[in-house]
Amino acid sequence: MNRLPRSRPVATFAIALALLAALGGCDELKSRREIQKANKLYLEGRYKNAIELYDSALERSPDLAIGHHNAGLAYHKLFQPGTDTPQNKAYAEKAAFHFTKYLEEEGNSDQKIISLLTTIWLDSGQFDKALAYWNQVLAKNPNSRDVLEKLANINRQAGNFDKALEWHRKRVELETDPGAKVKALTDIAQLEWSRLQKPELVDAERVAVVDVGLAALQQAEKLEPKNAVVHSLIASLYQHRALAHGASWAKAIEVASQRYHQIRFSEIQKASGGAAPGAPSKTPPAPK
Repeated sequence: MNRLPRSRPVATFAIALALLAALGGCDELKSRREIQKANKLYLEGRYKNAIELYDSALERSPDLAIGHHNAGLAYHKLFQPGTDTPQNKAYAEKAAFHFTKYLEEEGNSDQKIISLLTTIWLDSGQFDKALAYWNQVLAKNPNSRDVLEKLANINRQAGNFDKALEWHRKRVELETDPGAKVKALTDIAQLEWSRLQKPELVDAERVAVVDVGLAALQQAEKLEPKNAVVHSLIASLYQHRALAHGASWAKAIEVASQRYHQIRFSEIQKASGGAAPGAPSKTPPAPK
């Protein structure tokens, strides 16, 4: 019986692929060991030394998600919010780059890293990148209240108050739970209150801003008449409205309204024992 001749080129190619796979496995193993060494340096607070090893590991294995995760954390440790230097800006950009790569590899599912990435963009003044990211998220889920709130807050920090108001109002429309609707309405009031801190707002402009906040709070008061936060915000906004009036009679009306809601706030606080809701604890991510 005649046997078919063995195809040597095919056999050689298969061997070559096996060798390449083995070499690739060795490279990844070396990279992971290097990352483990870098993690020890990170935990000792030697972030620059850790970064050298993370970068070396990623140069060998550029798609290693854990390397990008930990390198991002190390660069984030070096970044100092509020420091306007080229070096500090570079730290922020490096941290954002590695976190973005990590999220791409992991399917954009790590909420702690997404939050940290957003914070880095905001703290370094890169509002356009934060807005671009969250607008993409919103496009996938247009009715997400959490994403709408995130976009509103980013726009507020960027000074885009009208756009922030637009997103908060969208939240109010979508909310069906009374408590959640009240939260969205008080967010509108707090947004307008923050606008009042800008010294360029005067007289009629200040009154218009106050009225937007008061309209939201009056709606919230109907839903939750005994909400202390609502009465406190109403009192504060009436105080700002009084300052915008020149006529003594108009000012007196605003002051009286402010006083009424201040008293209601005190009564509600006293009835509830003055307890304030506790803030949830946030555990920062750690190297993997």
